[in-house]
Amino acid sequence: MKSVVRSLVLSSVVLGSAWGLIAPGIAPGIRRQSLVAMSECVEEFTITREIKAVRVFDGDFADEICDMVMNVGSAMIEKKGSFSLAIPGGSVVTALGRLDDDAFDFDKMHVFFCNEQIGENKCYEGALESFVEAKGVPLENVHGVGEGEPAEVAERYGNLLCSHPSIDNDGALPSIDMVLLGTGADGHCGSLYPNSPEIKQTGSGKLVYGIDEKKSVAMSMDLFCAAKVGIVSAAGAGRSEMVAKALSGEFGDWDCPAALVDCREETYWFVDEDSIADFNDIEEDLEDEEEGD
Repeated sequence: MKSVVRSLVLSSVVLGSAWGLIAPGIAPGIRRQSLVAMSECVEEFTITREIKAVRVFDGDFADEICDMVMNVGSAMIEKKGSFSLAIPGGSVVTALGRLDDDAFDFDKMHVFFCNEQIGENKCYEGALESFVEAKGVPLENVHGVGEGEPAEVAERYGNLLCSHPSIDNDGALPSIDMVLLGTGADGHCGSLYPNSPEIKQTGSGKLVYGIDEKKSVAMSMDLFCAAKVGIVSAAGAGRSEMVAKALSGEFGDWDCPAALVDCREETYWFVDEDSIADFNDIEEDLEDEEEGD
């Protein structure tokens, strides 16, 4: 069993650091903080195999996603004059429709896509419908993947990420300001699926994959981990087993891609009471074992 040490998040400030440490040989601790000051976030704690700040909500957390996007976006625009955000499709993007109209200067927001079906452009169209048009993000700031064969499109999109002024390219890999990721019950995020050739290339430094069989492109795990801040969204009972695997550290090298997301500054898991249920059961078993010892 992989040892995991968890510690309290001592501050609810969005950009505050809450680091944990892997300590081999030490039994997992069970130390949590209830947050009575936050109306919907009922619990918050950190956990490592990769560093994760976990926020457990008692209902829908779309507003909390928006709050964090607003805080990170405002900070980045103040710091460097732009804000780069990578998004998937689905409910995570729909949540952005709740952003306040004056959350920040939307003219300075640049939108990129974690994954996309070439030709169908569902993620691009979903972004337009969910928040881009309503908030006045300039269309030229919404960077779709374009057309062509997957390998060609992936190379072109990678080159864009390496050269766009809204993205920090001072390091070995482009560092997008913030990435939002949904998850599947199988642990996939973006279009990175368990035990797929793409997830198995993690560590190679590749930026974007062309996936021929799906005629799609997908950002790499290396690129997700190079982002400054990330939110991994996992709500609902159907994701409970996956969440328990990811947060307990009991996953293999490639069988739970979402568990590998480890952004440069902060990685937040947003879960609800249904999706955290199996993980809570694991904690209770560990507590019983400790009491027995």
